[in-house]
Amino acid sequence: MGVHRWKLITSVFISLAVIALAIANRAWIAEAFSLLNDAKPGWLFAAFVLIALSYLISAQVFNIVLHSLGYRMNLLRLWATALTAIIISQSVPAGGVGSYAFLMSNFNRRGIRAGESALIASLETLSYVVAMLLIFSFSLGYFAWHGLRAAGASYLAGLIGLSVIGLAIFILTRSEETLRRWLSSLQDRVAHLFGQRWKSTWIDRIVADLVRARSLLIHRRRDVILLVLVQLTALSGHSLAMLLVLHALGTDVTFAVVLSAFGVALVTSTFNVLPGGGGTVEAALVAVLSQMGVGPAAVPAAIIFRLFNYWLAAPIAAICYYWLMHEPVTPLVQAKLSRGQREAPSHD
Repeated sequence: MGVHRWKLITSVFISLAVIALAIANRAWIAEAFSLLNDAKPGWLFAAFVLIALSYLISAQVFNIVLHSLGYRMNLLRLWATALTAIIISQSVPAGGVGSYAFLMSNFNRRGIRAGESALIASLETLSYVVAMLLIFSFSLGYFAWHGLRAAGASYLAGLIGLSVIGLAIFILTRSEETLRRWLSSLQDRVAHLFGQRWKSTWIDRIVADLVRARSLLIHRRRDVILLVLVQLTALSGHSLAMLLVLHALGTDVTFAVVLSAFGVALVTSTFNVLPGGGGTVEAALVAVLSQMGVGPAAVPAAIIFRLFNYWLAAPIAAICYYWLMHEPVTPLVQAKLSRGQREAPSHD
């Protein structure tokens, strides 16, 4: 009963958050809709469909890992899972944590063990971060090649991103004894600060989970490479949708230009705690596209793209969240992998 009440409260919170965001940004959304009147509807429809397909491509990350573990899940549910996780990551502060918690809960209620659910969520996060950094690296290379001066904030965001990821890699590659010693020292300092004593069972649990996940990742290098390629394809799909929006507004520009702008927007939005990026995605897109000579179309194109990419997707994600968290499910049955890998039957 308590778990059901918690899920209901979470569902209501997400729904209210989406409604509140829409009300708070109603002028911006109305402006975006008004800009649609001056664009070619065929190109806009193609851009919207391409964004939906890009989310479907993102869902293949889960499909690949689930299949390797011997599970099969309905493609529609995978699409809904990917869309919901991505929108959650953009809608709330510490969105990555919220997205991770959603994925764990979603896969656990379908009978997937906690360790395997953690692996799926970790591989999704890892592959996305690597793909994002690869696209941002392309952006920096493109700027250097063409001698362009993009906004200094994008370089600062990239430097912060690389530093945070580098620090995470440094910590996660330490030995089990080192991690345990660091966490124990942290616990002692916090306990001394608050004048209390806590058990160290949480340290054992965290270290064991980290060591287990690290071992799984080491033995799944090929999977990680494949997942990064899938994420690159999905992110490139969003960039191509932006290109179609520009074409709808009568502006001809190359895919490389749009991909470079999108790479800057991705990294910039990662370090913004405001819902939907708080306008930083649109600002980054406009800044880079303007530097590259796109002209006045950069502003309406960025607004329309984010309308398709986030604002129209947010209420759909809220509906998907409620569906995934409340539908009656039959736990997935893991297939036995023998000489030839048999496909697991779908029970969802």
